[in-house]
Amino acid sequence: GALCMFGEGSASIEKIKAQSLCSVLSEAAAAELSLDLSPELTRAVTNVICSLCFNSSYRKGDPEFEAMLRYSQGIVDTVAKDSLVDIFPWQMFPNADLRLLKECVSIRDKLLQKQYEEHKEADYSDHVQRDLLDALLRAKRSAENNNTAEISAESVGLSDDHLLM
Repeated sequence: GALCMFGEGSASIEKIKAQSLCSVLSEAAAAELSLDLSPELTRAVTNVICSLCFNSSYRKGDPEFEAMLRYSQGIVDTVAKDSLVDIFPWQMFPNADLRLLKECVSIRDKLLQKQYEEHKEADYSDHVQRDLLDALLRAKRSAENNNTAEISAESVGLSDDHLLM
């Protein structure tokens, strides 16, 4: 539903999914090797999401993609554990899992901030909306430019942090 607000809607999403999957299968065929589909499907799904959100994608072995996989797995590994800290989230309690979670979130935030800064600095004079982040930035700029007492970017929840998350 919400993704139909930009691009060609679901037709565009289907095209992105097909391109991503074809890329994975083409690489496997070219290498003439057996293929563990789990990491390849993870990359294909990630590429669909990144294409929609940031108009970007990753090739096999891309260092940024590998970092994304590590921080995602680190977050899952720490949040999914059954520990007392999950039940009683003590901020001051020294804990290796909490430290790992903070490191993973920090890496994630740096990668997202990089995408955000690249989009903020982009030239939008062509008025082309390439992805979801473009749409959100345009809405934020519009709210800031129509700075009325009743409606502002902050009052509708369009802070930089909201756009990134």
